[in-house]
Amino acid sequence: MSYCSSCGTQLPSDATHCPNCGTATPVYYSSSGTTPNTPTVVTPPYSITQPPPPTAYGTQPSQAAQQNLYNAPPPSPYAPYPYSTLPITSLPPVRRRSNRIGIIVGVILLLLVLVGGGVFVFARSAAQNAAFQAQATATARANAIATAEAAKNPYTHSGTLAFVDPLSGNSKGHGWSEYAANCAFKSGAYHAIAPDARYSDYCMTSNVDLSNFAFEVQMQVIKGDGGGIDFRAQNTTINRYYDFYIFRNGFYELDMVNNSVKMLTSGTALAINQRLNETNLVAVVTQGTNIMVYVNHQLLASVTDSTYRHGQIGVEVHTYGSNGHPTEVVYTNAKVWKL
Repeated sequence: MSYCSSCGTQLPSDATHCPNCGTATPVYYSSSGTTPNTPTVVTPPYSITQPPPPTAYGTQPSQAAQQNLYNAPPPSPYAPYPYSTLPITSLPPVRRRSNRIGIIVGVILLLLVLVGGGVFVFARSAAQNAAFQAQATATARANAIATAEAAKNPYTHSGTLAFVDPLSGNSKGHGWSEYAANCAFKSGAYHAIAPDARYSDYCMTSNVDLSNFAFEVQMQVIKGDGGGIDFRAQNTTINRYYDFYIFRNGFYELDMVNNSVKMLTSGTALAINQRLNETNLVAVVTQGTNIMVYVNHQLLASVTDSTYRHGQIGVEVHTYGSNGHPTEVVYTNAKVWKL
């Protein structure tokens, strides 16, 4: 049994080093052939690597500077990166682009708007004028057609239109009689009135004298028996004229009156509208001694008589005499063509 020579720890029989302090044991020396006093290998001294030979790019540093290179402390990780302050120079002022282009563009747009607006207004005005002209043309054409139609004589298809009188008043200068009891303009029409059933009456013009002509007028019996037209009247004081009248029972008669009555023709006609307020268009045509009478453009009779060759025209209200009734007839739209 052996113990460590350094710490006295009991050594195992085959230990080459002390398990406690690591000192070599006799077993180690006997196996290695050495003794505790055998010297160890000498380590060569520390040598500093020589710097490379100087170049032409710089000056060789001194020996102190070289030693400083090895002994200098490492740079601080927090040392700021060296920089040099650049001089602050003022930038040249920014030259704004001229706004002349914007002004030009604005002016062009304004001109376009004005021109466009002018074109629109002109087009609209032209359209309105065209529509107005078209309407005016249509109205003029309609009036011309109406005038042409009115100018036509539907009975002999000859002659010229002398006048058209709506009989709404006495403004046409024809001098229609006005007596409140018998002849009066009322509600835009001419009324011939026979308040006494025993007597007929007439309503004459004073400013119209005709010889060869066609005369028509619309009539409505609104009360009583009938009515008609007078023509070639010479004297209404002593009753010298022709008259043509119709009744609501379909009877018609043409007379020559010379202070007494001479019947020239009479009869009945289906062309006569017989109910109250119905319109009948009565007409007479005179050419020399020839006299023709019409109802609603239908020829009822044609006679020859030379008693009167010219005179005034008028309308009348006619009763049945002793079997008659108070009568009132409304007249409108008188037309005369000279032949």
